[in-house]
Amino acid sequence: MPREQADLVVVGASVGGLAAAAIAANRGLKVFVLERAKELGGGAAPEAEPIAAAGSRFQGAAGLDDGPDRLTDDILAATRHHVDVAVTAAVAAQGAPLVAWLADRCGVAVELIRTPAPGHSTARLHLPGERGGETLVAALVRAATRHPRVTARTGALVERLVRDETGAVRGVGLKPDRRGGVHEVMGAVLLACGGFAADDVRVAEHAPEVAALPHHGFPGAAGEGLRLGAEAGARTERLSAFRVTPFLAMPGAHVVRAPLVAGGAILVNQGGRRFADETGEALRLATAVLAQPGRVAYLLFDERIANDARAADPHFARVVLPRVGRRALSLKDLARQFELDLDALALSVDTWNANTDLGGDPFGRTEGGGRLEAPFHAIRVTGARWRSLGGLAVDARARVLDADGRPIPGLYAAGGAAAGLGGTGCAGALDGLDALAALGLGRLAALDVIAAVSSDGDEGR
Repeated sequence: MPREQADLVVVGASVGGLAAAAIAANRGLKVFVLERAKELGGGAAPEAEPIAAAGSRFQGAAGLDDGPDRLTDDILAATRHHVDVAVTAAVAAQGAPLVAWLADRCGVAVELIRTPAPGHSTARLHLPGERGGETLVAALVRAATRHPRVTARTGALVERLVRDETGAVRGVGLKPDRRGGVHEVMGAVLLACGGFAADDVRVAEHAPEVAALPHHGFPGAAGEGLRLGAEAGARTERLSAFRVTPFLAMPGAHVVRAPLVAGGAILVNQGGRRFADETGEALRLATAVLAQPGRVAYLLFDERIANDARAADPHFARVVLPRVGRRALSLKDLARQFELDLDALALSVDTWNANTDLGGDPFGRTEGGGRLEAPFHAIRVTGARWRSLGGLAVDARARVLDADGRPIPGLYAAGGAAAGLGGTGCAGALDGLDALAALGLGRLAALDVIAAVSSDGDEGR
């Protein structure tokens, strides 16, 4: 059977996979990156992808005292200890070296977001470049594909894992192309091929409430990592954990994560009426948005809130608001732009302002108040499931674990393929952990393979 040899085979050109490929290649390893889609980068490009990095030099320059132990404590508190402590601590320790590597080796203009995000005890979110995920993907694609020791192939369908008689993973088997190309690529395998949020059947099995939401995330998140991991007897964890959002901007598919509601933004439907507590739990609010006419709603805020959100979230200021927001000098103009019922919209804003002055809210909202004054902004949004947070169980070296909790030799996981740093259900996941877990587990996997190859070389001498 046609066969090629590598030190590391990365299945899926996600940001975690690309980072692992570049790090391993920089240390002398031969790497194959196999991506089934036509383009590299996975689903990170439309997102802000802030990285929670504790103890970075960027924090030091801002006079902030932070460290991995403090981040670990924040994650454990947010998830109510529904994550592995050793894995959490290992990933938390990767943040500072990762953002330094992105800045120094990949040319990314890393920017510390000075406002602490909810659940974080200090400001530690680092935006990877002016356009967030777009910049991160572009930098990692360059770092990986321009390296002479990296071979990247698109349209490569990985059908199976190649295992030896002991059960160790030795490579992958590919679906043959029309020309009868290479059928196997041998080496340690890193599954970095996304989660399963796009797999309706699996979502319905593990999170039926989430399955009712449409999927608007990365279409390649079809559970390939779970399928391949199952071949080797891998254990899975927290498959009910998802990121869902009531604030997916339409069109554009940008998740609005800026603190608009915290500043006093409200939601209205096509009829111009409020219909829910905007600070409510994400799954419940996303379901309420989808129950409105046209399955959409409008996030309404004013210039004060917009300015505060721009300052707190540079990605929102540079990318999201210019692309999906509309501004109007009056409610009449705003209603015309979105074809909203003007009388009902005016009544909703007047009622909100009166309740802000007097106290109380008919929907029970107690947080994020303030009068709304012209000029106004609005973003059309819908509810959606976005990312799965559960996946293959891994240890502190990103090695995939079997049903008995033992590492499966030669098999690693990162990004959506691995159980991340979210809790259970749709609550408990802090901002900045998706990118940290993807990049951090990718780095840990690369370092473990580097150490193994170096050890084998020493023994050979």
